[in-house]
This record gives sequence, structure tokens and C-alpha cells, in this order.
Amino acid sequence: MKRSFLVFLSLCLASHVFAQDIKEKVPTTYDRSSLTTFFIDFQSGNHWSVARSKVDSVLYSDKYDNNNIDYLLLKASFSRESAITKLQDAIQKDLNNANVGRDIIAKWYNRQPDGTMDMELVHQRGRFTATDADFLLAQTSKRGNAALEDFGNRLVNLSYILVIDISNIKTMAEAGFKDTKGWQANAAGYLFRIKFDDEVRNAFYETWIYDDDPEEVKIQKRKAFQQLEIPVVPVTQKSLSITSSQAEADTGLGLFFKPKSTDQLMQELLQKAYDDIIYRIEMDVEEFKVKTPLYETHPLRAKIGLKEGLKTDYRFFVYEYVYNSKTGQAEPKRRGVIRADSKSKITDNRKVATGDTETSRFYQVAGRKLEPGFILQQQNDFGIEVALGPEIGNVSGFYGRLDYRIGSFIGIRSTFVYVEGGADTAEDITVSNGESYAMLRYGGGLAKGLQLMRNIELRPYVGLGLEQTSYSVFGNDEDISALYVRIGANLALNLTHRFQIVGGLGAYSFGDATDEDGNSLGWSWDSRFNRSGPAMMIGAKLGF
Repeated sequence: MKRSFLVFLSLCLASHVFAQDIKEKVPTTYDRSSLTTFFIDFQSGNHWSVARSKVDSVLYSDKYDNNNIDYLLLKASFSRESAITKLQDAIQKDLNNANVGRDIIAKWYNRQPDGTMDMELVHQRGRFTATDADFLLAQTSKRGNAALEDFGNRLVNLSYILVIDISNIKTMAEAGFKDTKGWQANAAGYLFRIKFDDEVRNAFYETWIYDDDPEEVKIQKRKAFQQLEIPVVPVTQKSLSITSSQAEADTGLGLFFKPKSTDQLMQELLQKAYDDIIYRIEMDVEEFKVKTPLYETHPLRAKIGLKEGLKTDYRFFVYEYVYNSKTGQAEPKRRGVIRADSKSKITDNRKVATGDTETSRFYQVAGRKLEPGFILQQQNDFGIEVALGPEIGNVSGFYGRLDYRIGSFIGIRSTFVYVEGGADTAEDITVSNGESYAMLRYGGGLAKGLQLMRNIELRPYVGLGLEQTSYSVFGNDEDISALYVRIGANLALNLTHRFQIVGGLGAYSFGDATDEDGNSLGWSWDSRFNRSGPAMMIGAKLGF
């Protein structure tokens, strides 16, 4: 127990690090970026031929204008082994050698085989990107909707390229998982941006063909465009492990799910690689973070939705700009943290703004009272919360739990799966025969967060687990165990938006004791150890 309290105390002291305010820069404008996606093709590798056949099935995010060109596979001119430490540099060289930047600009301006171009796509994307506020402002100007079309010009420089590398693909059997089908792989995403500065832009405009250009001028401009260099520059890179799997149909767990083929699971693997890499990149790239004013507060609403890629439980920081008399400037102060509500509360705004766009609903998880006009900034997180502390009751000792937020996958807000573990030392458990036993337990389950107040959450849960110890059976020490069912609820109080003090009350119910092979020993766990009943925990929780 002393160790548990020491861990708890250490976490409380560490909280001061996370409680400190940092000076943050928060742009107030958000423009829609475009994305050209490639999967790098080394033309070999374990199961790569299967993965390559599914590249065409990937669905791309509605948040980004789709700038994909004629091909999705980028054939590498190098081997992965030869460029393992400088893979991004090698990919950048291939992109520039393939003139991908020039091809993207050609798509933006709808370049035809005869070299002519137009502004149709630029204007279309400008109108689509404009918000209700932009639309209403444009109606007060003489140019009207033409002013909205001009937004497209500033979007061209927000042209990004994502190159995805899928490697080390294994079946679940090859990865060492029994009774499971599917795939496991490593995924890396390399993000680049076209360099379309004033110098490059002016050189491009010199290649624009007009109807009244003489034929010799048109020929010269076609040649100049083919010689035009529009470089791509690196922005960031992300690496992660991905899995797409399912229990075999003949297993108990597999009976609860609709069976999928290995081809379907491979398709899901590639989709997950794209989705997860985008989500991670959005944590770092400012242009990818949605910014918008808070529209209403009862309930919290904002004019963003599916067009901005909004999903359940996506996190946003809320800022108020406050005038600083010392600097003479308005500075952002974080006032709260909110998350997108359930799927049914997220509006489908994938259309041109007309001034009456519907709003999406949010709920607050930290901070003070918010006001309309405060600025929301997207701040993706990993959706992981770790709680540590002592447990007191018939089950006692050190306790740890990890909750993982699944709202974005199922569309129900503040929903979690969790895994837990705990240990009682031999000094904590003494049975009637005078012997002491050390216990180890682990389990998992489902939990649902209920936001009682802005900074207080109640989280009921239900789960299953296993407890084990070493016990003398017929004179021999053997590992024995018992299943348990657990229900309860935890109450968390914010110290900061990511650090909470948490307390909980739950109840354990243990089944029969079993040996190492799972055979019943003919007696209940409680008849020897008296473990069932209520247990209380208090600790600290940190979110990531």
C-alpha cells in the first residue's frame, strides 16, 4: 500500500508540469488544404502484391480537396534498405524528378493537352471553401459571388502531398496470433508541400495561353510549361503500427461478428493506414487544424461538420483573445476544451455556403464558461487516459487502468474500452490457515463518460477479468486463477484539461478457482480468499 501511495503522490507532484500555462499562437483563420496521395511502390516485399491491389479502394477524407493525379502508386527509384535513414529525402527526389508539383498545378488550372488552362476548379474550390461569414460579407460587396471565387487563389499554395509506405506486412499467424485472421504492418507517412511562391507563381503565369496568342507564342508557352520546375519540400513524417484483424469464425469471439475475407481485411488495413497517418499529421501541421468561432453556447455549437472531417469526440481547444496593455496586442488565452458530440449531432455541410449552414454540437470537458465568438482550434489527441493509485477493500493494493476513447469509431460520444491491472502483495492477503498470498489481476471492459459539470465526469463501467496466485494443491505449489465480473463508476475532477484526481467505487464478483489448464478445482475463490465485494480506489489520471 505504501508503494501505491508513493506512486499517487509522485503523479500529483508531476501535475504541476502540466498545470502550467504556455504561451500559444493561435491563428484565427482556416483555409481548406488539398492533398495528393501516393502509396510508394518498391515492387516487392512480403504480401505487397496483395496490398497493392487494394490501393484503389482507399476512401479519402472529405476535409481535404482531392488533388490525386492519374496514378496512385509512386514507383521508387531506390530500395528501402539503401535509403532507410533518409527515406524522406529519397522520396522528395523522386517526386521532383517526376514533376509531381507541376502535375498538381496543371490539375488546379485544368490544363488541357493543347496547353490551355482555366480557373474553373480554382473558383469552384473557392466557393466551396467559403464559410457563411464569407458568403454574407461577399453579398455586401459589388463583386458578390465573384469575391468567393477568389478564395481559390490562396488555396493553391496549400497543396500537400502525402506518400504512404506500407512495410513489413504479416498475416496474423505470421505475427504470432492464434485463431485470428487478418494483417499487421508498419505504416509511414511522408508529407510534402509544393513550393508555389511568388517567383514560381510568376513563372507559371508566363506560360498561360490566351485565345489571341499567335501560334508561335502558344508553342513557346507550351515548351516553357514543360520546363517549369515546381519543387516539393518536406513538412513532416509519421510512423505507426497498424492491424486489421478478426477472430476466426470457429472461435467463441468470432461468432459475434460478421466474418470478413482476408481481402476485406487488407482493404481495411490500407484505409486505416491512411486515416491514422492523417490524424497524426493533423497534430503537428497548423494548416490542417480547423479553426472556427464558437457560434452558440446553449448547447455548444459551431458551423463546422463533415466538410471539415469532424468526427465524434474530436477535441478542440477554445480561446479568447484578450488585450495585453503591455504589448498593445490581443493575445489568445485558453478558456476551455470541448469535444464533438455523437455522430447524429454532426452536420453534413458538404456544400457551398449560402449563409444558413447548420451547426454541429459539442460538449465541454474542461475549463471555464465559454462565450460565443471564442475561437475553436482542432487539437487531436491519442484518446488515451492512464489512471494509477491504490485500491482499498477485499481487493486492495496497487491499481492501474488505461482507457481508450472509441467515440470516433462508433459515433457515440465519450465511450471507452479499458484494460486494467492490479497487484496485492503477500503482506496484504492472509487467509484463515495463516498463509499469505500475493495476487495479480488483469481485465478489461466498457465505460461511458457522463459529463456532470464542465470539470467533473462520472464514468460507469462494466468488465471481466482474471485473478491469479500461487497456491498449494496436494502439497505442490501451482498457479491457480478465477474469473471476475466487475461493475462500478469513477468520478474525475480536473486539475488541468489533461490531469485529473479520480476516485471510484466498484464491486468484484469472483467465480470458481481453476488450475493452469482451466479445470475447475471444485471450490469458489471466495471460500479461500474472500475477495468479492466492494472496493474503492483513489488516484490520478493523465490523458494523452
